[in-house]
Amino acid sequence: MSIYALLISFALAGSSNHANQRNDEIYAVADKLSLVIKKSKYYEPELKKAVQDYMVNFFKIHENNLNPDAKASEIIIRQVLQNDQKLDYFLINYLKTNPESKAEISEITSNTSNLRSEYIRLTQNYGKNTPTLIISILIVYSFMMGFLIGFMKKTHDNQTFIVTTIFIIISSLMIEAIWDQDHPGIGFIKPNYESITEVSNLFKAYLLRDHI
Repeated sequence: MSIYALLISFALAGSSNHANQRNDEIYAVADKLSLVIKKSKYYEPELKKAVQDYMVNFFKIHENNLNPDAKASEIIIRQVLQNDQKLDYFLINYLKTNPESKAEISEITSNTSNLRSEYIRLTQNYGKNTPTLIISILIVYSFMMGFLIGFMKKTHDNQTFIVTTIFIIISSLMIEAIWDQDHPGIGFIKPNYESITEVSNLFKAYLLRDHI
């Protein structure tokens, strides 16, 4: 029983850490987004438009990544890299004709690189989960422990069924909680993108005001 309790607590702690890291990375992405958007307001018009186009594409990619799937993470990462590369090409050409903007371009490159790295880290987090072997052991172990409890309590009439049932139900709920936290795209425990959504809404409001 103690070994089983240790295994399930270890697995639950691991999946909880993955979920907490995911939320921390979402906040980090929101901070990087805010910085890029705030800085872009002070750039020369052509440079500002390039950064704004980059952000528009970035938010489109993110909106297609709200129900994360570890299998699709490679596609998302490729899209993020392509968007980043497109901006890099523009900045390289822009610098050739506007060498006086070297400081601004260096700042843009640094900020967007940090944003890209943080978002890729967040996307890769979707693939972090409790090993399937551990989950399988927990499931088998729970049924074995349920059988053992029932066998040891068989002389106590109804208590045999009640104790065994309660044990299996609690074990099932614990294993389900572990699985749920490991699968943010299809589980009940969803990533909270509110901080990124707020930045996106502010950015869209700024673009609308800027084009009126």
